[in-house]
Amino acid sequence: MARFLNFIFRRREERYGGYELIAEVARGGMSRIWKVRHPESGRIYAMKVLTAESVELVDLFRRVFEAEEGDIALRLDHPNVVKTYEYGHGRADEYYIVMEYVDGPNLATLIALESPRVRDSRFDLVMQIAEGLRYIHEKGLIHRDFCPKNVLCTDEGVAKIIDFGLTIPASVKARTVLARAGTASYMAPEQIRSQAVDERADIYAFGVSAFEILAGRRPFPRSADRGRRMLDILNVDPLRLREVEPELSEPLEAVIQKCIAKDRLLRYKSMGEVIRDMGPALEAAGQPGH
Repeated sequence: MARFLNFIFRRREERYGGYELIAEVARGGMSRIWKVRHPESGRIYAMKVLTAESVELVDLFRRVFEAEEGDIALRLDHPNVVKTYEYGHGRADEYYIVMEYVDGPNLATLIALESPRVRDSRFDLVMQIAEGLRYIHEKGLIHRDFCPKNVLCTDEGVAKIIDFGLTIPASVKARTVLARAGTASYMAPEQIRSQAVDERADIYAFGVSAFEILAGRRPFPRSADRGRRMLDILNVDPLRLREVEPELSEPLEAVIQKCIAKDRLLRYKSMGEVIRDMGPALEAAGQPGH
């Protein structure tokens, strides 16, 4: 498969799905992301090519993209969500997604660099991604892999949620093969246990991400081992926000703690509830609420 993909993508002028490939901008275990150009309009997009070698994953992609509800993502239109323009079936068992191209770093990179862009606007960033997730959920979708690396930041300070490779309509049931798909440090306990997930798994991931944005680190011990990180999520009590950033308010800490409760029954039921409490909590922290 790897040799086949290298053959496909080795030349800049080559096309895929009718788009001209300009440059590869990222790659992961299940995908490559390319900067592409539409040959007629000349408009620039991002194309994510899903390259699953697993029969089960290919089947899931097919079910998601061909589901009656699968065009929901094409209708998403929110300033904090990257616009999706097209789903397509490429070569062999590959599927691709054509999206808005955002020329900016992801939030994980900015956090790792301790960028003042995060520190100076951390409250605003948290609210922006909360609004984006609320919108996604209201449209009947679950992201399943929400984390700072899946948030792009423009030069104007706009946060945009990306990477809908694992996003599924709530009505499409994923097989066990994808139960543990996602970024380990942000996976909810029920996702690690291969249980069914709903919006509350995204709320958990939001809580961990918000903690990291606000405090510069995650609420669990650092580990290079994916399995160790998942065990910590299941068995270790998370740090409280004010243990790391004591100047932040108790109400804000309480919102984050409720988001990352191990028992999903103790979490917020919706991002709307999170935002309802987050605004006053940020005001208590001396920041304007949204």
